[in-house]
Amino acid sequence: MASVTIATLVSRSRQRADMENNNFVQDSELVDYINAGISELHDILVQEYGQDYYVSSKEFNTAADKDTYPINDSTSTENINITDFYKLRGIDAKINGSDWFTISPFNFNERNLYQSWGSWSLLGLTNIRYRMVGGNLVFTPTPDTATAVKIWYIPQAAQFASSTDTSTIWDDINGYAEYVITFAAIRMLQKEESDVTVLLSQKQDLKQRITYAAANRDADNPLSVTDIYASNNKFWYSRSTS
Repeated sequence: MASVTIATLVSRSRQRADMENNNFVQDSELVDYINAGISELHDILVQEYGQDYYVSSKEFNTAADKDTYPINDSTSTENINITDFYKLRGIDAKINGSDWFTISPFNFNERNLYQSWGSWSLLGLTNIRYRMVGGNLVFTPTPDTATAVKIWYIPQAAQFASSTDTSTIWDDINGYAEYVITFAAIRMLQKEESDVTVLLSQKQDLKQRITYAAANRDADNPLSVTDIYASNNKFWYSRSTS
């Protein structure tokens, strides 16, 4: 993937809209259009679950007798401090010193089911559950010790602060920047009340191309159906649904 600067995106968007020498749309407004296009493209790729175009991770430690952990709340001492969180991808917890185990979510109507069943300090982690509630991660049963937890998550789309922003990095995946440029050009011409029919058709073609191409990112080994009962080492755990 090659990084694309905001200056390049601004220039190419103006070329596409034939507004290279037209200041009807200021650069500051054009940056907003580009950011909106990046966000829309980000969502298209995120919807291809399992392809993991955008995935990050963050580790934190639980505290004894604390079941709720804000994902990003500067007023909380138990803040996980993920400032770019968008969607949750998975939760792992570390036991036995170095072994990571996958934690499953609980349904909301099961919020009281596990509170007295299982322990974080024993090999009973199959009974530990989590759920996102608002901007928090809630665990049940309540942690009884400090345990390392890893959050796998999809970050928010990269956003440029201005037309001179050089610190923000946005990677162009296989020329998909063309979608963002076409998106921004449409917005520019709509403000000018010009005809955007051709650009809308091009944008739809680009979306179709990206949607079809985004799947099967690992062309050698495409994804298989997930066995939800085999997420952890079978030598440690049975294939129980409990």
